[in-house]
Amino acid sequence: MRQTILAVLSLSTLAALLTGCGGDMVLLNSKGPVAEGQSNLMMTAIYLMLLVVIPSALMALWFGWKYRASNKDADYKPTWAHSTAIEVVVWGIPVIIIGILAWLTWWGSHKYDPYRPLESENKPLTVQVIAEQFKWIFIYPEQEIATVNELRFPEKTPLSLRLTSNFTMNSFFIPALGGQIYAMAGMQTHLNLLANETSPADGYRGFSSNYSGYGFSQMHFRAYSVTDAQFAEWVDAIKAGQGTTINPKAIQKPILDQAEFAALRDGNRSKHQIEVLIANAKTPEEKAAAEAMKPYPTKPSPVMYFSTVEKGLFESVINKYMSNYHGADHSATAVEQNAPASEAHVDVEHATASQGE
Repeated sequence: MRQTILAVLSLSTLAALLTGCGGDMVLLNSKGPVAEGQSNLMMTAIYLMLLVVIPSALMALWFGWKYRASNKDADYKPTWAHSTAIEVVVWGIPVIIIGILAWLTWWGSHKYDPYRPLESENKPLTVQVIAEQFKWIFIYPEQEIATVNELRFPEKTPLSLRLTSNFTMNSFFIPALGGQIYAMAGMQTHLNLLANETSPADGYRGFSSNYSGYGFSQMHFRAYSVTDAQFAEWVDAIKAGQGTTINPKAIQKPILDQAEFAALRDGNRSKHQIEVLIANAKTPEEKAAAEAMKPYPTKPSPVMYFSTVEKGLFESVINKYMSNYHGADHSATAVEQNAPASEAHVDVEHATASQGE
């Protein structure tokens, strides 16, 4: 009984602390239909499980009180062994709840499939996302611009994201708008989101929710849901090389090409690793190579705007990890010619995976 009371008090205290310290419980304060639906599924599952947890906790307290040693009026049945009514309750109710949860899981996994396009009167905005070493790169192929650590899109317009990674596996997550999805080298994943309203002035919080190394804690970005007019103004400003008029803290650059893309990579090793390499260097060449290394960042990369972007850059990032895939030619030229086929290949892979589910 004492352990049960302590467990209940601990959970209650933890919930209170999380609510007080977290401020806005973003997962329960959704700003889009995807996040709202996922939040409702999560809360429905919690409520169903509480149908077992709460009565069990109350009965544990009540039984401890009723059958305490000092209660001489409690029934004493040392030979009692079975009750059909109790068996029906303790097995029947959980089976029903598990059945309901199983149906909700099946329905929700199809309803909120990240690959499933969202229904809307507005044309989706396509954005290509690259998880670079401790920063996020966003390419707008239709607008022919690119950004680093900043994502802007019109409100009430479906956001069609295509994601990949240029280093280790990462997890793209904007809690206010929807669930996370992985970005992996040599692969393309899809995520469809939508914001019902404009974002606060500081935007929605976006980050990597998958540990990926020493600079992982700096891998943040801001997502802004704006009006159509504000989005068009932002795009025009970047294309004109005047993106800092919208965001004075950003860095405006002319073009994101292969050379600039390579320069965006942050560091070679952690500061500690570089110091160890220098200390353990056996030749002057090894020491010089270690001293030339850049340490991983200790703060998030600044926002950058690019007035234009090299065509096929996103596809080239995917295909450079697939150079020997089925013997195909994945050079930059082949990428531009076979882009539709690449999209079809991704859709077939996803359809196969969905059938497997």
